[in-house]
Amino acid sequence: MGFGASRSIIRLVSRTVLFTRPASHVPCSNHSVSTTAAPPPPPWFPPSSAFHSLTDTRYPKRWPSDKPRRKRASLRPLDGHAWVKYVPGEPILPNQSNEGSVKRRNEKKQIKQHLAFILSEKKKHKAQFQEAKRKRNMQRVERKMAAVAREREWAQRLIELQQLEELKKRAFA
Repeated sequence: MGFGASRSIIRLVSRTVLFTRPASHVPCSNHSVSTTAAPPPPPWFPPSSAFHSLTDTRYPKRWPSDKPRRKRASLRPLDGHAWVKYVPGEPILPNQSNEGSVKRRNEKKQIKQHLAFILSEKKKHKAQFQEAKRKRNMQRVERKMAAVAREREWAQRLIELQQLEELKKRAFA
């Protein structure tokens, strides 16, 4: 038990001992005052009860329960639709029709919108990925074609250089 709780118990016991003194010990100069009335609390005790947490008689803000209690559970319909305000013999108002008045309508709509957003983002990402992949393949093909063209040019240049070397050799010979 913590220090605060033991201090509260000591205060409560000391109060009961102080306030339940016999009538002969109560100082009273006037005999018209009843001896059963308790004297005012001594100044060293706080005015509020020090034992408040265990002797509090007020109800808590929410009564504890095993499971959450639904509001107006007795009025809850059995199926998934909400009640229609209908008076026999009178037509149903268009703004209070039962069509579309499904429970959790806004929540279900939000879930559907969220899933649709996820799907659209997935499609967008897939399209971007395919576009990047196509560009990468095109660049790879262009690099290969450029390499082939460079090799052809180098082969032609090599042939020209060899012909020049032969011409120089013939000129010196």
